Amino acid sequence: MDESERRERRERERGVGERVRVSDEGERGRGIPVRPAFSRLATRVSRLAPALAGVLTALAVLIVWGSLDPVPVMHDEWAYWLQADQYAHLRWSVPSPAMPEFFEQLYVLVTPVFAAKYWPGHAFALAPGFALGLPALMPLVLTAVTGALVFALARRTAGVRVAAATWVLWVGAFGNLRFRAAYFSEVTTSCAWLTAWWALLEWRRTRRTGWMVALAAATGWGAITRPATMFVFALPVGAVVLYDAWRVRVWRHVGVGLAVGTLVLAVLPLWSARVTGDWRATPLALYTRQYLPFDVPGYAVSATRPERVLPPEMQRVRGFLHDIKREQATAPVWRTFAERAGLLLRDAFDGWRLPFTAAFAVGLVTAGAAGWFAIGSAALLVVAYLSQAHTADWTVYYLEAMPAVAFVSVLGLEALLARLGRRRVAAPWPARLAVPLGAAAVLLVAVDVARARAVLARVAAQPRAFHAAVDRLPKRPNIVFVHYAERRNMHLALVANRGVLASADTWVVHDRGPENAQLLAVAPGRTAYVFDERAGTFTELAR
Repeated sequence: MDESERRERRERERGVGERVRVSDEGERGRGIPVRPAFSRLATRVSRLAPALAGVLTALAVLIVWGSLDPVPVMHDEWAYWLQADQYAHLRWSVPSPAMPEFFEQLYVLVTPVFAAKYWPGHAFALAPGFALGLPALMPLVLTAVTGALVFALARRTAGVRVAAATWVLWVGAFGNLRFRAAYFSEVTTSCAWLTAWWALLEWRRTRRTGWMVALAAATGWGAITRPATMFVFALPVGAVVLYDAWRVRVWRHVGVGLAVGTLVLAVLPLWSARVTGDWRATPLALYTRQYLPFDVPGYAVSATRPERVLPPEMQRVRGFLHDIKREQATAPVWRTFAERAGLLLRDAFDGWRLPFTAAFAVGLVTAGAAGWFAIGSAALLVVAYLSQAHTADWTVYYLEAMPAVAFVSVLGLEALLARLGRRRVAAPWPARLAVPLGAAAVLLVAVDVARARAVLARVAAQPRAFHAAVDRLPKRPNIVFVHYAERRNMHLALVANRGVLASADTWVVHDRGPENAQLLAVAPGRTAYVFDERAGTFTELAR
C-alpha cells in the first residue's frame, strides 16, 4: 500500500466531525481563534449546510418563477413541455393531427407524428412533475440538488468559507436565476455535471464500484439530454478515470462504468424507433431536414431547402436563425469566443458582483487543481459550442459553467486576502464578521431574486395573460385560432399545445383564414374562437 492510499484510508476513517476539527486547527494555524462552542455549532451546521443551500436555491428560483404551474415562454420551453407531457402519459409521441399545418410549432414535429425534436433525457426528468400536475416540480428539485452540490463540492475541496461565498456568488447571478426559472434542458445537465463530479471524488476516495456506477449513470443521463455538453464534460473526467485505473489497477471499474453508460445511451435508438420509425434516424435529424437544414454544427451554411413551409410568424424565426448561422460562419472564431465568454462573465458578475471579476482573474492563476479542473471544463464547453450558431447573449448554453466561475472567483479572493493577511497582524475577520457578512449576503441575494422576478414577469406577461384568458373561455372543448399581430416578439410562443391532443381541452392553432373551416369540419365537437393578438380579443365563431 503506497502513501496516497494510506492517506485515503485515514481520511475515510476520520469522518465528517474529524474533518471539521482539522479545519478548525487550520484556522488556528493562521492565527484565527476558534472557540469550542463555535466549533461544535459549526460541526452541526456543516452537516446540514448543503441541504439548506439546496432548499434556498430552489426557493429563490420558485420566487422568480412565481408558481409551481407556470406556462412556458420561449419556443424551446414549449417543446420540452409537450415532450414531458407525452412521457407523463407514457407515450413516445402521438399521431399527427388531421391538418398538421394548423399545429406548426417551433422544434416540434407535426408529421409523420406529433413529437418534440429534443433528446429525451430532460423530458424524462420533467415527466413525474407533469404526472402530478406540477410541471415546475422537477426543475425545482434538480435546482435544489444542484445548489446543494455547489456548496458541498466547494466545501470539500476548499473549506466551508469558500463554499458559502461560492454559493452566494452563484445563486443570485441573473443568468443563473433567469434560466433556471424555465424548462430548459441545461437545468438537467448542470445537475448531472455536479452529481458526476461528486461521484468521481467519492470513487477516487473509496474505490467503490457503486460510485463508478453513479458517475456513469449521471454522465449517461446528461448525454441523452445534451450530448455535446456531456461529451465535453466526459473528456477531462475520462482522463482522470483512466489515469487512476492505470495507477491502482482498477480496470474492472472502468468496464462497469462503460456498461452502465452504454445501458443509459441505449434509450436513444429506442426513442428514435418509436418516434421516427427508424432507430438510426433521430427526431432531431428529421426535424432539421424538415425545417432547419442549415442548423447544424460547423461553419458552412447549407443551401438545402426545408421540406415544410412555415406560417409567416414562424418564418420570421427561421430567417432570424439563418442570419445567425451566416454570421457565425463568416465571423472570426476568436471574436465569437470573446463575445460569448464576455457575456457569460457579464451574467456571472452582474450588479454587486462586478468587483469579483478581479478576483476571478487572480483565481485563474492561483485556483489549484480543483479550481483549474472546474474552470477548464467550463472553458471547454464554451470552445465546443463555437461550432454551434447562437446569439452571444444566449448564455443558457453555459449554465453548467457558472458554478465553476463563482468557485474560481472565490478562490482568487482567498488568495488576495491571504496575501493581505501576511502584511498584517493576524485578524480574526471570519468569526467576527460572520453575522454581518451573512446578513449582507441574504440582502444582496434577495435583491437579485427580486430583480430577476421583475425581468421574467415582463418577458412572460403576454404569453401568461394569453393562456390565462384561454383557460377562462366559457365553452370547452374548444379550438383557439391565433391571428398574430404583424409586429411582435417572435421568440414568444402563443401557438403551443399539450402533448396529447385527443384529450386536450383546448387546441391552440394558427389562424389560416378560410381554411379554418376545414379544421372545424374534422373537430365537430369543439367550439371555435379567434384570438386577435393586436386587439387582445377573443371572438366565438359560428358554425
